[in-house]
This record gives sequence, C-alpha cells and structure tokens, in this order.
Amino acid sequence: MPDARGPSRAAVNALRTLLERHDHIVQEVDGQNDFGEDQHLTFTEDGQVTGDVVKIQVKGGRSWRRADGYFVPVGEHGRTWADGNVPVVCVVHDPDTGSLHWANATQQLLAARRNGEVLKTITIRSDQKLGDDSIADFVAEVRHYLSRYRGNRIIQAQLGEMAGVEFGASNIVQHHVNAHGEDLIFWQRRGEEFATLLHSDLDWQPEHIGPEHFHPHGRPDLLSSAPVVANTMLSRAEAQWLAACFDAARWAREPVADDPPLRTNIGARDNYVARRVEHHLWVESDSLTRSIQQLRTETATDHDLAAISTELESDAEACAEALSKPWREMSAKARRLVTFYLVKEVRAGSPALPIDKQFRIVWRCPRPTGEYGFDARIGRPSTQMSSHRESVLAFGLEPGDRIYWLSRYGNERGREVSAVWDSEDTPGAVCVLFDQLTLGDTFWPGESFVRKVSTKPR
Repeated sequence: MPDARGPSRAAVNALRTLLERHDHIVQEVDGQNDFGEDQHLTFTEDGQVTGDVVKIQVKGGRSWRRADGYFVPVGEHGRTWADGNVPVVCVVHDPDTGSLHWANATQQLLAARRNGEVLKTITIRSDQKLGDDSIADFVAEVRHYLSRYRGNRIIQAQLGEMAGVEFGASNIVQHHVNAHGEDLIFWQRRGEEFATLLHSDLDWQPEHIGPEHFHPHGRPDLLSSAPVVANTMLSRAEAQWLAACFDAARWAREPVADDPPLRTNIGARDNYVARRVEHHLWVESDSLTRSIQQLRTETATDHDLAAISTELESDAEACAEALSKPWREMSAKARRLVTFYLVKEVRAGSPALPIDKQFRIVWRCPRPTGEYGFDARIGRPSTQMSSHRESVLAFGLEPGDRIYWLSRYGNERGREVSAVWDSEDTPGAVCVLFDQLTLGDTFWPGESFVRKVSTKPR
C-alpha cells in the first residue's frame, strides 16, 4: 500500500514551494476527493500570467519507486487524463533524496492508445527530474506540449463549426484541401468500424464509409481509373489522403477492453437509411407504389400500424410531395412518410460492426430471391451493338428485357431479365435475375448492357 497522508502532503508542499519560488501560480484541489488532480499550475513569463495551465497529480513516498524510476497508477482516471480539456502531468516526490520526478501522463496515454494498448501506470524515469536546475526545461517542454494540444483542439472545433458537426475529444479528425479549394474532413470515432467523410462540395452531407467502400483503382461502372469511395469519385491526391487516413486510424477502429460500451450512432443510422431509401427509389422506380399497396394490406389487420399511417398521412402537403417529388427535393416530413412506406423495420446490430452489417433494413416489399455476389459472376455483359440493339445501364434494366451475355469463352447468347432490385447483400449495387433462375446476379448501377430494341413503349 502507498505511504500514508504524511508523505503525500510533503510531496504537495515540496512541489508547490519549488513552483512558487520560480513565480508560477499554484492552486490546490481539495484533497478530500480523488479527482486524479492535486494542483492546477498556471505558468508565468517575465512576471506576467500566461494562458498556459496544466493539471498535476502528485504522489509522495517510497511505494511509488521502481528499480528503473517511479510510477503513478492510472486507476479510474484514464479517460479524463487522456481526453480532458487540460493535459495532466504526474509528479513523484522521493522522501529519501528529496527529489521530484515528472512525466506527461496525457502524452503517454494517447501514445499507448494509438498502439492499441491501455496503460495501467504512468512511467517516470529517474533522470526526469524537476528542480531548480531543471525547471526551465520542464516549463518549456510542458508549454510546448500545451501549445500543440490546445492548437489541435482549436482546429478541431473550427472544423466542426465549418461542417456543422461536433467532434468528441477522443475522435480522430483529419483535414484536406483539394486543388479546387474544397474541404474534406475524415472523422473516426473510437471503436466504430466505419469512418465519416465530410466534403464541402457535397454540402457536408456525411458519407459513412469503411475500407470496403474504398475503390482506389476505380469501379467498373464509373470512369475506369478514377478512385471512388462509396458513390463519390475522388482525385488521385484525395484518394491518397483518404487511404493514409484509413491506415492511420486503424488502431481507433479496434475495440479496447477498458473503453466504455459503444452506443448506436443515431446520426449514422438515420443517414444510412436515407441513403438506402434514395438508392432504392432510383433502382426500383415502382417500389413506392408496391409498398403502399402492401401497407394497405397490412393496416387492414394491424390497428397500431393503421394509426401510425393515418397520423403520417394527415399532412396533405407531405403526401403530395411523397408521391410527386424526387427524394432530394422532398421536405423532411415527406421523406419520413416515404421511409415509412418503404421500410418495415431497421435492425441494429453491434455498434462495432461495419455500417452495412450494423444496420439491416427490412423492406416492406422483400426482394424476389437471393443474390449471388460479384465474385460468383460467370461471363460478362456483351457490348456488341447492331441496328436492333441499344445500350442500357444496369439500373435501367426492366423485367422482360432481352439482353446479350458473353460466356467465359466469349460466346454470345441472349438472356431474359426476370426481375431487377436494389441489392440487400451489397448496398449500392443492383441485382438482376435472368431466365427465372434461383439467384440474382450483382452489378454496379452504371455497368453497361446491350439489350434488344423493344417495339413496345417503355
């Protein structure tokens, strides 16, 4: 057990005497409560008070001694020491030598966190002394750290104001300005398996992404070599910056045993559902009509659902918007109504899962059948044109279309489109069922097909 109150009081007095002898201002914290801080130190310079303040945890006695120096236990103070607005320094007083030794607790905790470690103690080297001969070095080093620490917090706050969001103290926030003067912000929350990309050119709409959404060499349905994240094309410089951000924040996506449990990111959930609904409407143009018909069938026997439907549909203006306007032109009320029509349930899994696995949308009108993934595709769409053929993108295919397919050996044959739907297994993709088979093939929305020209109006 640590030495009793006498050595601790002696340690506090020794440190206070030293600091005040050099004209710095010390304010003691009530020792009746263990807040992980014993003193607040305000630095002075040339007799003038500066704005530099640091918190100090003081320990005294032989119990804090080790063979190679000294230590201070972190205890329950890890998060406040690492993420507080003011950094924390630990000081140990050795009663046998009368010497003081110090270490930057905040710096050690943050460095350990980046390596995926949880520190139990703050290590203090025996040569890290604090005395009359070394106090100038102590002041210079701590004030330099304070400047960087405070500067990072100020920059983070300014970026948050610019993007209209609020970053947490433990969040990783990186900023990039592209060649056109547009701002990009990479935002990683501790323990979440996805990050958020904020882009000024996209009106700061959050794009929740993981490494699985990043295609640095392009996607088949977009410009062949342009990097893509989710559905946003990037320049090479932006892609390199984003790749570096993902790599640097890898440690933050890994859960740490001592971290408090994650809660569902409600903002990410709502944004994810909105993006999926917009894509659903785009791929399945008749989905709203079918979903409303299905809802009418359900409300005939489910009185609670009928009551919700009646309340949402009581706003005539929102109803008119929902049935006539594109998603991006709808009011919030109209979007809520459309989401109610289309989505039966949103199931939320562990907050530590990738976003596409964390949230699972149950559509009111389920998909017609299961799906093959991209890797299961055998052959490819034909691009051979003739006077009786026309080009069409995957999301523009319709049941009854006759398309042309190349086998793995390059032989062409016709195939009939049986169904087209918004992929559930690969959000953002399109599934096409050919020839009434049991599973649909997966394509990116902009992949090109050739179909037979129809004599019937589309």
